[in-house]
Amino acid sequence: MKRALPIAVLALAVMSVPALATHRPGHREPGRITADTNPFTLTFGTVATISGRLTGPNSSGRTVTLAEDPQPYGGGFANVATATTDANGNYSFRQTPATNRNYRVTSGGEQAFTGVRVRSRVSFNVSDTTPRRGQRVRFSGFVAPAHNGRTVLIQRRTAAGFWRVVRRVGLLAATGDRSRYRTVLTIRRTGTYRARLLGHGDHLTGTSRTRTLRVG
Repeated sequence: MKRALPIAVLALAVMSVPALATHRPGHREPGRITADTNPFTLTFGTVATISGRLTGPNSSGRTVTLAEDPQPYGGGFANVATATTDANGNYSFRQTPATNRNYRVTSGGEQAFTGVRVRSRVSFNVSDTTPRRGQRVRFSGFVAPAHNGRTVLIQRRTAAGFWRVVRRVGLLAATGDRSRYRTVLTIRRTGTYRARLLGHGDHLTGTSRTRTLRVG
């Protein structure tokens, strides 16, 4: 019994030691940062807003850095802009991305990721929307950004609602960051048409507005 006494005394001593504090005076607890892109999918030449919120103590007036990694991904993120959080920790950036890309936002040791996907912009014009039967009609337009050498599909909607390719047209150089196309079709009946550039690595598929040609 005398040998058990020191062990019991030691156990009571350990139990009486207060737990170490996990928060040091003046120490800033880590916060969290969020990121989202609106819209996530857009047409070339339009604006995307990357926004989010930094939470935790002292989240207002903090610097947030936006970095991007354009397609093909994996080349690393490069800083492109900075913003300051408001009183509620909110921040936002406005960007006009030229290609598909991933984004990273950082503030202190916090980071979050988002991205954006960009459709090619395709315009589509016809020389006559009310042609005579058998008349030749010019189809033309531009694609932005420039994709010289790629192929635009001229499509006609079938009675079942599907789109059938009626002509393939190569893209040629044009002024500015765009390419042009032009072709002529013989129109024999009323139909609805559109132009399309299929997606590839740096852009999603771009589709023009539709044009209905009514044969008189």
